[in-house]
Amino acid sequence: MWISGAITRAGSGKWRTCQVLRNIATGHSLHQSTSPAAQSPVYELRTYTLYPDKLREFLHLTEKEFHLRTVHSSPLGYWTTEIGGLNQVVHIWQYDSLKHRAEIRGNMAGDEAWLGRYVSKIVTMLQFQDNALFTLLPDTKITLPNGKGVYELQTLQLQGSPGGWSRPLVEYVQACGTACGPNSVMVGAWRSLLGPRQEAAILWQHQDPDGCVALDDKRHTLQESTTLTPHVTSGHSKLLLPHPVSPLQ
Repeated sequence: MWISGAITRAGSGKWRTCQVLRNIATGHSLHQSTSPAAQSPVYELRTYTLYPDKLREFLHLTEKEFHLRTVHSSPLGYWTTEIGGLNQVVHIWQYDSLKHRAEIRGNMAGDEAWLGRYVSKIVTMLQFQDNALFTLLPDTKITLPNGKGVYELQTLQLQGSPGGWSRPLVEYVQACGTACGPNSVMVGAWRSLLGPRQEAAILWQHQDPDGCVALDDKRHTLQESTTLTPHVTSGHSKLLLPHPVSPLQ
């Protein structure tokens, strides 16, 4: 498989969670910045690798104190990696712009509760941190799943200009979604802006883990896969499980 990722809708029914999901789906944020209205949102993909003996402690602390982070902005989703990366958490954040992100990060840097009760405690639990910035592929949008599931995050390294591979990639993703039917939902498809160059990321929700295998089987039968293959140099998939703090379950 090229990529993996999954997301599920949170079941709390609280106003903020519902509002966050609506804003994500329409490309808006709860925290509006002064960015031009025509600018597309940007998405930050963050991956943390924990020390094995610290993972459980990290996840417990996150469940207990992560509300201190969501006071400033809410993630699209927050997951643990089941396959494709060990002792990892993966989260995706939407911002109106890099200026908007800087405003949020600046506010967090002055939040003593966030720094003291969470950040200062996790620094010794982390082996590595990585992040990258993405934007949605042309003619695509965030699609929110209706129910719970698992996620698959696929990342692809491509060659040539995005103008050459964006359309074949969009057609491939759409064909995969049609072939899989209601059992798999393409949540989002992005291309990189900062971090790894010439990279695409696709996030799927499956009803169960075997949906990853079914998607892989389906893609081999698609003409769109043959068209995309010459543009792809490598790929990676991760099976993701939603953490309790994730808006998408």
